[in-house]
Parts: sequence; C-alpha cells; structure tokens
Amino acid sequence: MRAFSRRRHGTTQPRIDADEFIPGLHRLVQAIHQYGVKVGIELAHPGGVADIRLIKTQPVAPSSIQIKSGAVIPRALTKEEIEEIVDMFGKAALRAKKAGFDMVEIQAGHGLLINQFLSPLYNKRRDEFGGSLDGRIRFLKMIVEKIKDYNGKSFPISIRLGVEEFEEGGINIEEGKCIAKKLSDVGVDAIHVTLGGATIEKRLEPMPYPQGWRVYLAEGIKKVVDVPVIAVGVIREPWFAEKILQEGKADFIALGRALIADPQWPKKALMEEEKIIRRCFSCNECVRARHFEDLPIRCSFNPTIGIDKKFASIKKAKHKKKVMIVGAGPAGMEAARVAALRGHDVYLFDKEDQIGGTLNIAAVVPGKDKLRWIIEYYAYALPKLGVHIQLKEFIDKQKIEAFSPDVVIIATGSELIMPQIQGIKNISCLSFKEVLKGEVKIEREKVVVLGGGLIGLETALFLASFGNDVTVLKRYKTISKDIDPVYAPHLLSILQKQGVKIISEVTIMEIEQNHVLIKNNSKELNKVYFDKIVLTRELMPSNKLAKEIEVDEIYLIGDALKPRRIFNAIYEGFMIGRRI
Repeated sequence: MRAFSRRRHGTTQPRIDADEFIPGLHRLVQAIHQYGVKVGIELAHPGGVADIRLIKTQPVAPSSIQIKSGAVIPRALTKEEIEEIVDMFGKAALRAKKAGFDMVEIQAGHGLLINQFLSPLYNKRRDEFGGSLDGRIRFLKMIVEKIKDYNGKSFPISIRLGVEEFEEGGINIEEGKCIAKKLSDVGVDAIHVTLGGATIEKRLEPMPYPQGWRVYLAEGIKKVVDVPVIAVGVIREPWFAEKILQEGKADFIALGRALIADPQWPKKALMEEEKIIRRCFSCNECVRARHFEDLPIRCSFNPTIGIDKKFASIKKAKHKKKVMIVGAGPAGMEAARVAALRGHDVYLFDKEDQIGGTLNIAAVVPGKDKLRWIIEYYAYALPKLGVHIQLKEFIDKQKIEAFSPDVVIIATGSELIMPQIQGIKNISCLSFKEVLKGEVKIEREKVVVLGGGLIGLETALFLASFGNDVTVLKRYKTISKDIDPVYAPHLLSILQKQGVKIISEVTIMEIEQNHVLIKNNSKELNKVYFDKIVLTRELMPSNKLAKEIEVDEIYLIGDALKPRRIFNAIYEGFMIGRRI
C-alpha cells in the first residue's frame, strides 16, 4: 500500500513523503539558515480526516469510526499498514535531516492520525495498539523509536501533543500528563502542548477567545516532565508571552497566526517596538483560505501574505504626489500607510473624531474588542510616517477643489438604505450604527432585528447583553458566507445562551406600530411584536463624492467600492497605495 496517497489534508500542504521533495526543502532551509536561525519541520498524517476529494480513496484510521460530522467513515488500519506508516515517519524524518532541518516535530494532536490512536474516542482496537493507555500510545512510541533508528539518538524530536479533548470520553488533562511523561521517558526532546480531537473552534480560536487561554495546559505538563515545554494558542503580545515564561508556565512560546499577521513580530519584540506589531486579532481569514477554500494562505491585517515577494515590496515613487484620502477606516488607513512609504505627501481625512471607521463600532460587540488593535497600530504608525491626519472634517467637492490634490482616494465606507417593506416609513426604525455607537440606549425591551448577516447577529448579541428580548428575522436558512466559519458556530451558540431568537427563511410582509407581519416557507402568517426595531441589512457603497469631483487620479476602495470584509478593505488599500 502507498500510505502517502492517503495523507493529503489540503491542496497547498507541503510534502516530504518522497525523496523528490528534498531539493526544494533544502532551498527553504538554506534561506532560513542564512539568518542564523534553527528550523524544524512538522510531520503529520491526517488519518481519518484526510480529504477524500484529494486522496480519491477511503481514509484510514485506528478504527472504523467517523471522526467528525459529515466525514467519510474511515477504514481501520491493519498491523502491517501501521508498521508501514511508522516506517514512513522514520523515512520522512531522514529526508528532513538530509534537507538540513535541525529537528522534526511529530503532530500528535488536532484530531489527526496519531491523536486518533491516542484517543479513546476514536481508538476502539482490541489488539496491542488499543485498549489501555500503553496500547494507545504504542503507535507514537514506535514512530519516535523509528526516527531515532534512521537519524540517530541525538537528532531532536518534539511532539506536538494534544493533552486534552473537550469531548466527553476523550483525553483529559490528567491522562495528557501521563502521555507526556511516557514520551519524555523514551527520549522525546520537547513537548509542544496543544489540544487533541477538539473542534476546529478550540484549535483555531475565533476572536472572542481570550489571549493565552490554553496556557494552563502547558503549565500542567511542565509539572510532570523534565524536557522543555512549549506553550501555544492566542499568544499575541510580547509582554504576555514574556509573562508566561517569567511565571514558569512554559519554557518556549510558539507563535502561529501571530507570525502570519506580522513576520517581524520577534524582531520588533527584541527591539522593544511592540506598538508597531500587527497583532493578530483572530479573524481567521487565514483559516478560511487554508481549511475551507483550499486556497493559499492570506491575512486580513497583512496584505503581503500569499503574494509574490517582489510584488509585495514597497518602493519609493519616482514622482512625489499630494494624496488626499477621504475616510480613515481600514482601507483608508492602509492606503495612507503605503502611500507614505512610497514617499508621497499624504493627508487622511475623516468626519469622525477618531480614526478606525466602522471598526470603532464593530469593536463594541461582546468579544470583538481585539479589533481595536488594528486602530492602535495605525494610530501609532501613521504619524511616524508623516501622514497628516485631520479629524472631524467633512469633505465635499468644494474642499477637494480647494485642496487641489494630485490623487484622491475615496474610502468612505458604506451606508444603510431603507429596505422596501410596506409600513416601514410609518414607524421610527433605528440603524445598527446608532445602537452600537451608543447614540440610542435600549435596555430590557422587546427588540426585532431585521437582517441575519454578521451585522445583524452581532447587533443582536450586543442588544441581548443589555437584557433585551431580541428576535432576529432572517431571509435565508444558511448563515452568511461572510461570517468567519470558525466564529459562526461560536456566535450562534452564544446567541442561543443569551436567549436570542432567530427566525429564518421568512419574508417580511408588513410592519405595523408594534409588530412585524412575517410569512414563512409554508405561507403561514405570523406576528412578531416589538418595542424597538433595528435595521442591519441593505448596505450600499457610500461613494456619491466620487461621482461629483474631477481629479486625474481617483480611486474607490473598501466598502466605498463594495461592502465586504476587513481583508478586502486592507488589501485594496495596500494595492492602491502601492500603485500611486
């Protein structure tokens, strides 16, 4: 059997299952080593969660048990196949050593094959590879021994170990400690503490999860092993990472998404330039691309991720221009940053009293305060680059003409339009912006929210936090594709706990003074009563200014072009800033 043909877990996954990949990996290692940095590679096998669209055959696992909802039921491995996979791990580690890697890490968490063997949830075998902990750990111990056979006993091996599963009947922290202790006894050089068999929400946490919430796992493992312990999970700021080390909860800190948002994170931390770090705010745009869309990785905060290095570079412009940017939301702020780096004379205007645009509104939703990190980054970076920021300044055609810019960038965001619903003009409706900005306070009232997209659901959550009885009226059955797929189930769960009612697949027929008349798919009519009604749907670009002015160079970016996500806004700001 060619076991590697059953290993693919994504279209952009690097491979090390054949010698033909050694030269490319060697070039990668050389590029990293030139900076005096050690480099390791993680060896993984997805087992029962392999993507059947890619492997074109039935996945394999310790037992024939469905690993996750909707997945294909895998086939149980034979003993001969287990030994073959063990040997594949050993050979992969040897290739890593030949390519110049300084160590290997074995992925034994996240519900992948080794974790499936360790977990009593997925391992129901009755032979020597199942049953007791000694049986369930046998596969992993054999892999460690095989790597040492191929590479020598001194070649470093780290284990990315899932020490706790949140499903009932899975590995708990006490059993995780036992596994870690047994691995350190067989010569493993470090334990990288992570989760096992958890839902993707726990492994790739959405924004509301607090910084470092998983550190307790590393702290627990460190008490029972003598080898270095690595902590990971929503560690975003140098001061926080340093605190973990100083308190003796771990020996090393692992950064994942934090380094996608800012590859210069360690250097900036070393130089005590923490304010200029792009702190990952867990929007999971990277996860969406990699795990849900099978696309190369991308980042909302770092638009250079996933594009050619030369194209991502920012060079000085040949001719200095006077650049006027109207709107200091994420698109406008990024355009200002890049244009300033290009050497232009940049003026950033906004009608509000602070930069950030709708980020200031979105950040008040419970669990979304990390969005302020974006604003804090630009608030520090833009003045240092010489950007002239002018707030509380409403810009019209006359002011633009008087300013006489060479370039105008319109980044004025979007606006809410009144939906075409019978009776809606006869009542006093509130917009989500009025509610989230605190211009209108609603407490302990019956509130109907029109719209079940991201804005509607988060507005409902905000309203529920003030003791309101909230009902969301939603046109579609499925949740919006614009919502981070990791955050979506978390948001729905929190809304349910808060008692928010979501009525899907309804058509709003009419709005009266105290109720909304709705029709469901069965053509039944029902009334939903309210004290207040909040509009969150029907957004349109706010770009009327662009149609009024005549400038040689004018650009529309962000929601002023089309209402979308933070990723689109910052990416477009970068691209236009680089272009002018």
